Amino acid sequence: MAALRILVTGATGFLGGHVTAVLRARGHVVRTAARRAADVAVDLCAPGMVAAAIQATAPDLVLNLAAMARLSDCERDPEAARRTNTVLPQQFAERFGARLLHVSTDLVFDGRAAPYGEDGPVAPLSVYGSTKAEGERAVWPHGGRVVRLPLLFGPDAKGRGATASLRTALASGRRVPLYTNEYRTPLHAADAAALLADLLADVDGPRLVHAPGPERCSRWELGRRFCALHDLDAGLLEPTECQDALRPRDVSLCGAVPAWRSLDAMLCAS
Repeated sequence: MAALRILVTGATGFLGGHVTAVLRARGHVVRTAARRAADVAVDLCAPGMVAAAIQATAPDLVLNLAAMARLSDCERDPEAARRTNTVLPQQFAERFGARLLHVSTDLVFDGRAAPYGEDGPVAPLSVYGSTKAEGERAVWPHGGRVVRLPLLFGPDAKGRGATASLRTALASGRRVPLYTNEYRTPLHAADAAALLADLLADVDGPRLVHAPGPERCSRWELGRRFCALHDLDAGLLEPTECQDALRPRDVSLCGAVPAWRSLDAMLCAS
């Protein structure tokens, strides 16, 4: 495949580093956009900044990872969440159509009808889930494509992601509460990045793809298995029952995805 010019937004986040590494390894010319430490250091939600970023990078394709993802932040400032999670992807879709791949979340579901296929009933419980669902609906009329990702984990120097944050907490001797009744289909960020790179170039591909990891499990189970595989002190883990009305209990996904390596293999690489 000929080298493509690709703009990756939200590129300095946890997933962004994995994706840019994969795309560059495949020979593509990648330009990153984020608030800081990127090729284009800009607040894309500010007036005129989407057009400015496009002019500066002249991309063939856009991968939109930019998101306001912390549930509490979204509840505190729903308008900011809407600007990032809904309006921004719409602006890119209006300009790029199917050449936009927009990343969404399993939290667009309410957790009452798992496992969820691509045609599952969207019913978000939080402002974050609602604005991400609105972002999906905003890109489709323009031909934009959407990938829903589950909980991501993997190595990260800044301690982001489900396992890196756990490793950081355990290294400091802190006790870590983990939900026993919240189920997802976790996926290693490197595997997610490889799939996104495949889908990004397939502009004639499906408009909606689910990318579940290889197993449904709770955060508690994920943490215990991670500790066992890395000889970490699982005694610092605290089984906790989630009572938060904003957090769905089971948003495990199903979908036609590649034959992943096993969950334990993914955790070993974390």
